[in-house]
Amino acid sequence: MSKLCALTLASLLGACTGRPGALDAPPAAHPRASASAAPAGVPPASSASATGASASALAGVKLAPAVFGGPGKRSVLGANGVVVSAEPFATHAGVSVLEAGGNAVDAAVATALALAVTHPSAGNLGGGGFALVRPPAGPTVALDFRETAPSSLTRPSFDAMIAAKGSGPVAAGVPGSVAGLLLAERRFGRLPLERVFAPAVALARDGVILSREEAGLLAAHWNTLSLDAAARGVFGDAHGAPLRPGARLKQPKLAALLAELVARGESAFYAGPAGESLVRASGGKISLADLAAYRALERDPIRVRYRGLEVETMPPPSAGGLVLAGTLRALERLGPEPRPGAESAEMLHFFLELSRRAQALRRFSVVDPDALEPAARDALVARFLDPEALAAVPIDPEHATPSERIHPLYADALRELEHTTHVSAVDADGMVVSLTTTLSASFGAKVMVPATGVLLGNAVASFSSMGDNLPLPGRRTTSSMAPTLVLREGRPLFVLGTPGGDTIPSTLGLLVMRLVDERMPLDDAVDAPRVHHGFVPDAVRYEAARPLPKDVLDALKAKGHRLNRSRAAQGDASVIALTTGPLNEAGYADPREGPGLALAAKAPAAEQTQPNP
Repeated sequence: MSKLCALTLASLLGACTGRPGALDAPPAAHPRASASAAPAGVPPASSASATGASASALAGVKLAPAVFGGPGKRSVLGANGVVVSAEPFATHAGVSVLEAGGNAVDAAVATALALAVTHPSAGNLGGGGFALVRPPAGPTVALDFRETAPSSLTRPSFDAMIAAKGSGPVAAGVPGSVAGLLLAERRFGRLPLERVFAPAVALARDGVILSREEAGLLAAHWNTLSLDAAARGVFGDAHGAPLRPGARLKQPKLAALLAELVARGESAFYAGPAGESLVRASGGKISLADLAAYRALERDPIRVRYRGLEVETMPPPSAGGLVLAGTLRALERLGPEPRPGAESAEMLHFFLELSRRAQALRRFSVVDPDALEPAARDALVARFLDPEALAAVPIDPEHATPSERIHPLYADALRELEHTTHVSAVDADGMVVSLTTTLSASFGAKVMVPATGVLLGNAVASFSSMGDNLPLPGRRTTSSMAPTLVLREGRPLFVLGTPGGDTIPSTLGLLVMRLVDERMPLDDAVDAPRVHHGFVPDAVRYEAARPLPKDVLDALKAKGHRLNRSRAAQGDASVIALTTGPLNEAGYADPREGPGLALAAKAPAAEQTQPNP
């Protein structure tokens, strides 16, 4: 039996928590990490989202927060690496890899693999994503593993899929996550693949106790998800009902696939029995030739200056990166002077108006960059990054501009829905990773590959029925995902990312404004109220659970903004800030959507590790 197969979940995660029963519930603390990160005598934090050395417990430790307000009282602090994700077991998986001598890429990949097991509504092997990886000396590399359209895609099949609300085999794109995560490991990983994959294998094989949040998502989507026999067998009980909170979710076929990926690489997924089963699950819409042709790619990130800092974000096919970069650049160039506070109605008005214009451009103009000539690719990016072009319809400081005046296709625009998850990681050497993956909709196409237990995403629904992003065979689908780094004098300062569909650039833009303009503490900046204007619908969405102050809402309404009070949270950010001082890494998990976890690693083992072959 291989060492990987012999590892148990308890040995990987239970020992890490210092208590029995780690298999049965997400741990609330990580004593060994806390002890290594905190000075002697400092107790671990009690917050579930800040389980290393808490900032409040380290009031006597001198920190130099540079251009922002410090980590805040609820952030986790460390010096040997930090991982932040939306699910506690997944975060522990990443930290266990750091503590075994892995680097930030090893940790991010281990976390992403674990999310495919423990957070199946969004974590995935059957979807795709983007990542920014910055080695300690730079430069930053953008990894593109977004899905491609199968060669069988036609406009009639696309229209039928949209009518079916983006579910079913025809909605599935050619998956990119496996190729992307393995590319990240080949290029930057330090540990053997067996160690990086081990936590996810154990989680899938031994099972985890289903959280209230994930069980709620299963129940909400069960009417469609249960139509697929393989998904029903994994996520349902003996009576055909969805698993309830507290049930043990075991995925032995997924565990076997993960072990095969260690042994055989991408061919274990894109060819052979696994590939053939995927083709059958897609109803033949995806072919073996489509799978064989798929490649994850390296690209150069988009770089813009904002308030003297450098913002690096994902280039096309990310549309979210363009929206974020263009909005921030235009806000600095065209925003009101003297500069009002980032939380004021005056500044939020400009932010929302710029977002509205950038989102309109996103919907109709962003396309697979490999479908364009180099000059056309450069022109597309330049259009977003030119403040005057972005604000071709001028912004009235006192009145909101109706969306129908921004673009003539307003009445025909479609809304998008995505279910996405984000991982932020940093190691003791200063390598940082911002990685976002998605199944597009929650549980993707609601189709599971029987032989492997892999849920297929519904990325084909990310094409548009109008504009440049038309559904064509072989094209990469666009996305609003926008993993982002903020640097100061060439050194990483913030690692940012969030799920949320077209709200992603709004969430990230507000985080940058609050951290840089307002110099908020990290935790306060994440917890602060969020707003979004997506061009369609012509309304400002704000969170019912975290509304802006009434006077700000009233002032926005007086300027002509239609306000939409949403019961849904906006995003679920995973963030890391890098300060100076003895504990220079601060992580914070957004509390909006569930039990996210930021965790600091203890010092890794002394043995030397070698890069992957």
